[in-house]
Amino acid sequence: MKKIAIRVGVILAIVVACSMFFANTILSITTPKVKFADVGFRRFEEQISRSAVLYFAKTEKITVDGARKTPITIDRMYVREGDRVAEGEIICTTKLSDSFADEVDAASDALVAAQLAYMKNETDNIGLVNTIDSDKNEAKRTMDDTSRALADTQARLLGEAAKVGLLLGEDTKIWAGLVQESGNADLAALMEAVLDAQSEADRANTAFLDTFANSKTKTEVYEFLLRRAELQLELDRAQNKLVELVSVGEAMTTIRAEHEGYIVALHIDEGLVYDGSGSAYEITAVGEEPVLRCDISGVKREFAEGMRADIRAEYGDIRAEVSAVIREGVDRRHLHIPLTADMIAQLGGARTLLQNGAMVRLTYRAKEATTILPPAAVRSQGDGRGDFIYVSDFKYDIWGTYMVARKLPVTVLERGDKEVSVQEDLRYGSRPVFQESKALKEGGRIEEYID
Repeated sequence: MKKIAIRVGVILAIVVACSMFFANTILSITTPKVKFADVGFRRFEEQISRSAVLYFAKTEKITVDGARKTPITIDRMYVREGDRVAEGEIICTTKLSDSFADEVDAASDALVAAQLAYMKNETDNIGLVNTIDSDKNEAKRTMDDTSRALADTQARLLGEAAKVGLLLGEDTKIWAGLVQESGNADLAALMEAVLDAQSEADRANTAFLDTFANSKTKTEVYEFLLRRAELQLELDRAQNKLVELVSVGEAMTTIRAEHEGYIVALHIDEGLVYDGSGSAYEITAVGEEPVLRCDISGVKREFAEGMRADIRAEYGDIRAEVSAVIREGVDRRHLHIPLTADMIAQLGGARTLLQNGAMVRLTYRAKEATTILPPAAVRSQGDGRGDFIYVSDFKYDIWGTYMVARKLPVTVLERGDKEVSVQEDLRYGSRPVFQESKALKEGGRIEEYID
């Protein structure tokens, strides 16, 4: 009997052990395996990719004023939108209209007629000057020389002014004011020369009259000088008209950049007629450099100057930073990222940027350090009941100690694709679950997954 009892006890112990083994095995199989997240405490960071376009804040629209009177046909274009040009660089060449050539011919004929009238007056009154009287001859020669010098100096000023698009017109009294307003130093120097020549001519004219003050032919000389002044004025006007037309023609057959900058827009093209009613081209203002402009409207982040911006380039990203945050209206926001000449070259040039833009990766960083969790660890209860995480807790029973999942409500401050910022400090509490093999439930048993 004793042996039988021993055998029964052994068998019972084996059965109990097997039951416990298989029970634990089944429990282990059905229990969700979980991985715990590392809790960080730092400033929330997120990288945001946005498209950007090349942008110029200040530009100038350039009009060829002479084309309003004489339309031109664009013959050949030398630049395209996005090109950087130097001052004086050729934008395009043009062909002048037939009517302009006719106007030049008419001005040339008018100049010849004025010259003939002036010479006839000189010839008809040559007897007024006694060839024996050297003082009178010298006074007349000086008057003639200073008059010619004045006319030549005026013609040079008119020509140079027309080349830069400044049309002075026939009224010489307003020339100084127009030149001063232009701010052109070269024209100002020529204007000074004109004023000096005018003073010399006035002095020579006065000296000539003084020489004949006691002459019997004083009245005839005065009348001669009066007529001479009228004819000289007509001659000057005719000469200035021709000089101005020729200079305008030269300026319009080759349109050049007024200053250094980027060509932002072209409103002319080969074969088209340009009449000066609108701008021929648009160029960046003096000293203006391009920026990349990112539209961040609708992005719920507070951006600031100095934040990092990486621009995607063919041979590696270019590190840059935001220089300005621009607000337009209620809900429009843009970021400006300045570009250097080297950066533009690495991005394929301004022409390529104008056509295709660029991709920018912005690095946003929160102002203060908070608890940082992986996105998978933060869950939503739905129905507006807030967010929570699962953390591990421990329970005890006859089988021993085991882990269970417990819901812990959290306050999400910022949420990104790679991390989530929460208000609660979780550095010293239970570890949050971020990955599980099966769905979790409050109070449900869990086991840590071990690689």
